[in-house]
Amino acid sequence: MFVRYVLCAVIACMTVFSASAQTRAAVRKLFVEGKFEEAKPLFEKLLKANPRNSEYSFWYAACCLETGDSVDVRELLEFAVSRKIVNAHRYLGDYHYLKMNYPAAVDCYENFLGLTKDDSLREVFQKKLNLATQLERMVKNCYKVCIIDSVVVDKARFLSAYRMGSDVGQISSCSSFFNDEAMEGYAYSTERGMDVFFSDIDEEHELLKLYANTKVGEGWGRARALAGFDTNGNDNYPFLLSDGLTLYFASDGDASIGGYDIFVSRHDVENSRFLRPTNMGMPFNSTANDYMMAINEVANIGWFASDRNQPEDKVCVYVFIPDPDRKKYNAKVLGYDKMLGFSNISSISDTWSDEALVHRAKMQLALLAKSQNNGNMGNEIHFVIDDVRDYRSEGDFKSDKARELFRKWQAGTRKYLENVSVLEAKRNEYASESAGKRDSMSSGILALEAEVEKEGEALKEMEYEIRRLEQEVLYR
Repeated sequence: MFVRYVLCAVIACMTVFSASAQTRAAVRKLFVEGKFEEAKPLFEKLLKANPRNSEYSFWYAACCLETGDSVDVRELLEFAVSRKIVNAHRYLGDYHYLKMNYPAAVDCYENFLGLTKDDSLREVFQKKLNLATQLERMVKNCYKVCIIDSVVVDKARFLSAYRMGSDVGQISSCSSFFNDEAMEGYAYSTERGMDVFFSDIDEEHELLKLYANTKVGEGWGRARALAGFDTNGNDNYPFLLSDGLTLYFASDGDASIGGYDIFVSRHDVENSRFLRPTNMGMPFNSTANDYMMAINEVANIGWFASDRNQPEDKVCVYVFIPDPDRKKYNAKVLGYDKMLGFSNISSISDTWSDEALVHRAKMQLALLAKSQNNGNMGNEIHFVIDDVRDYRSEGDFKSDKARELFRKWQAGTRKYLENVSVLEAKRNEYASESAGKRDSMSSGILALEAEVEKEGEALKEMEYEIRRLEQEVLYR
């Protein structure tokens, strides 16, 4: 009797083991076939029943990464790595890459390439290693850029945020500039309107490439392709500085770290071609799309657009103070995490090392906005409520209190801009006067500066309160 009981128990265990092995094989087959959505819940169930099984830990973590699941799988992958699962190294590298921990990603990719015997994966992960290495280097060499403002707008009308003034030329879509709906790219025409730089499809390569044209009489001459841009990608969003030599543009070619990146090149007059473009680095570029660098050199204010951390149909336009010296942050002093914050533009105010410089730049920005509206605020409303709401009329407000306060903010802004204009005029007058006259003017200028600064701070506080009141209603 006892022998029969033991025999039955053994048979039962073998049956369970066989069924378990069959289930494991079937789920693994789903994984190998790339059916990660189907395999993930099955591996999760197996892992819950066997929490110390390194293979289940690896397979479930890999499925999460493959399907974009937000579950934090670092510990599962580290456990799989400790149990000598080779492919866990590459997935752990992907995990760190997504978290922007590029040094850790580099280590994982190097370990994987040193261990794998799968030649079909070598080329893929060598490219991943190269990119992670480049990103690590760019983070550690992030440029010190003072960003004074940002605004989130619809991607289709991002140029509405470029309040550059009328003395730096004009940026527009090629379709509107050339009145040709078939054209896809963007165009920059110089201040006098005699030259235009634009992008158009190169039919041979079926990519957007850069061209220039010069006005002949009332029309345009023959477009000429710009020589020197062998990017193997789309080249778009051109902008030429007033020196007539320095060209900014965006490309998604080989030297990009993801999507469009902003590049700069200078024209070699002697050889009639542009020099090899240079990637502008971080924080201007990211693994998302970054483009349309433009600079008002007189006001010393620049703009660029990025869809990093934005919804599909939105883009953020950053306003910054150009630095001709292109100074960098000290990575050894700040450490990787702080450098990553600057690279990602995690906080605009963190870039304000000189409050007086920021204040002057904001006054210049206000003057540019006023000049673009022919000296007044105009009827256009542009007020950002949050990352996804950009109000264009009073009717957009849901909160009556926010709407009423917004009207006061508009009136205060008009007064502020008037005082900014007066202050700028007095400063220009001061610069051209004799030393004796300057002494008599200085106290009045200082008093007006203090008043303008006070008004600016009051408007900023009012903006915060408008957003708070509106968000109270929206998020209720």
